[in-house]
Amino acid sequence: MRVKNNRCFIKAFCYGFCVLLILFSCQSKADNEAIFKSHFKSNDGNVTSIGAQYWSNSLQDWYISDNRLECLVSDDYRNIYLLSRRLNKQEGYLEMKVRLGFFNKDVSYLNNNWAGFSIGSKRKLNDDNDNTTLSDGINLGVCTNGTLFIGEPSPNHKNQDVLQVLDKGVDLKVNISFVEGSYIIDLSLSNIETGKILANISKKNVSQKLLSEGSLVLVSNFENTERNKVNRTKSVWFKDWEIKGTKLTRVEK
Repeated sequence: MRVKNNRCFIKAFCYGFCVLLILFSCQSKADNEAIFKSHFKSNDGNVTSIGAQYWSNSLQDWYISDNRLECLVSDDYRNIYLLSRRLNKQEGYLEMKVRLGFFNKDVSYLNNNWAGFSIGSKRKLNDDNDNTTLSDGINLGVCTNGTLFIGEPSPNHKNQDVLQVLDKGVDLKVNISFVEGSYIIDLSLSNIETGKILANISKKNVSQKLLSEGSLVLVSNFENTERNKVNRTKSVWFKDWEIKGTKLTRVEK
């Protein structure tokens, strides 16, 4: 009887220890994982400025309306930097998604009209007139012909499944994971009504250096052949920007 009681005690102890270990692991992950959500709420349906936690290279080109962040021009590298979060140096993972749609669906010759993200940008945010390229970060997104890209767009064939819903909106999601000394970037596009994945691509062996610190940015990029004149055609809208992961760090003021 004593032996049986000892066995029961050992089993109970082991079970309790395993439960505590699982809870501790989950709590440690939660402690190390930062989360950001922005829903771009407008005040009583009125037009609203973008807010203090964002920076843009051209503030007058953006506003919030109908609970969406809208870009009022179709021009080169219109962007929104997130000031309250950024990438950290540690190895880890990142998940980021945003709902977006196109007002302007013009397809350029080299397929350079697109919307999406720039990740890991090291630019200094000190010049409101600076609309230089984001080449120090990784650009990724969806083009007006419906194709995805990571790095630089290319003149691919049109994706008709995506084109049918670009104006209504799609969910753009990127997953970044660290595997054996480098990063893997997975980019996907989903139908907002059915959740069906309409397109997806991946890029392996991405250098740690490219994703070691840096800003997280929303981008609207449209070719403008008239360099001294801004194209006042609305380009894209964003809403429900969400980010989480161990690579995400809160920026203290």
